[in-house]
Amino acid sequence: MNNYAQYQFFSISKLQFAFILMAGILLASCQTNGLNIDSGTDASQTTPRLTENPSGEVYGHGRIRVALLIPKTAPGNGAKVAQEILNGALMALEDFGQNTVQLVVKDTVGQPTTAQTKASEAVGEGASIILGPLFSESVSNASAMTQPVGRPIIAFSTDASIAKRGVYLLSFTPQDDVRRIISYAASQGKRSIIAFLPSNAYGAVVEGTLRQVAGRSGVEIVHIARYERSGEGIEAAVRDAAVFYENADTVYIPEGGNVPSAILGSIKRMRLPMADKQILGSGRWESVKLGDRLLSGAIYPGRDITKFDNFSARYEVKYGVKPGVNAALGHDAVTLTIELVRNNRQRAFKANIIENANGFAGINGIFRFRKQGTAERGLAIYRVTNGLGQLLVPAPTSFGFGR
Repeated sequence: MNNYAQYQFFSISKLQFAFILMAGILLASCQTNGLNIDSGTDASQTTPRLTENPSGEVYGHGRIRVALLIPKTAPGNGAKVAQEILNGALMALEDFGQNTVQLVVKDTVGQPTTAQTKASEAVGEGASIILGPLFSESVSNASAMTQPVGRPIIAFSTDASIAKRGVYLLSFTPQDDVRRIISYAASQGKRSIIAFLPSNAYGAVVEGTLRQVAGRSGVEIVHIARYERSGEGIEAAVRDAAVFYENADTVYIPEGGNVPSAILGSIKRMRLPMADKQILGSGRWESVKLGDRLLSGAIYPGRDITKFDNFSARYEVKYGVKPGVNAALGHDAVTLTIELVRNNRQRAFKANIIENANGFAGINGIFRFRKQGTAERGLAIYRVTNGLGQLLVPAPTSFGFGR
């Protein structure tokens, strides 16, 4: 494995990336003690005034304050996700930024009103940027406090409807997922898609993006089969879709977990033809047990994991458990913040700096922020082979195309 210092963020240009790739040169600034803001720069003249003793858990001793808003004590799965984000964030701080930024962790308890209070508190304490919150309503409430004073948010929600300039989402969105896999299928000559989508908000988002991408990509027919999340609901959806299924060359099942196997099992029981159909999945297939023979040959988009394995091994040694995608997002958020400060000093959190069209490279691959606030990511394509997701098309390593 390469030295972990290679995971430092950097803005990507074609020439810079080629040089780094060919020469294998690691920037000296990747070292933990090498990310200090240049000594002659008076950051206090252009950044918010820091109060003493900010409220929350404080890590690092840099001159730029960064607030991390996460639901540490929320009920359900929220607290677990929050801990993963925090663990990844602290690893990034230890690796690259103890002397560059001061990270102040604030617990939103999973409540929008508390998130708003904590965001206001962070602004008053001199935070230059807010990382988080996690839940969409909390992000909306927090942004009401940050936008009037020009403090950007980089949040972890997947709800693209709350994103806007100054409120950026670092997470993986269903929209990007759909764009990647449908565009790829169309490039392979697929022209007729039947999509099995849940009857919920996620299904509506996928359908809207699917129809847009299909229209631009030359897909001639799209049929939507909606289902309720139950055995009976899936059986009914497959039965109702049978007449359209015959003429489709592609079956799209974006939900993860047990849903793909349930839908394909129902198709098989109804003796509908399967051999001539290309099965498509989504990034949610990370949660799918790919050993089901009905999934063999299916393709799906996914994050670039070329750097994740090294991160995962280090994380497991440190915390005793394997990390998920949220730990990597926490790491990426803090590392991005450190690099923005290091490379841009007083201008670090201006919109045009955050929205750098060349993008950034992180644990989960390359990404860049659109002006409307969502992240565009470089996704790979995987094929299910022998019960495993094997790389079919590598993720792009630079954004060599327009927005």
